[in-house]
Amino acid sequence: MEEALRGEVMEETGLVVSEVTGYVGAFDYASDNGLLTRQFTFAVTVEKREPVVLTEHDDSTWADRSESPKVSDETRVLLTH
Repeated sequence: MEEALRGEVMEETGLVVSEVTGYVGAFDYASDNGLLTRQFTFAVTVEKREPVVLTEHDDSTWADRSESPKVSDETRVLLTH
């Protein structure tokens, strides 16, 4: 799973994960095409935070658990643990 995480982060953001620091959790949701999808969420350290080069998403943000970032309800539940 860690290899897949590193590959997806690189593919979708251009960022290199240097360390996986923890597993945050997972939730299921219906993707845009209606398929049931499971999102696994991890805490990571990246080599450099910039530049983020998005290939599959419209926006990105660096979120701090102590703040209230604009995220889905499911992601907010994970961030509050």
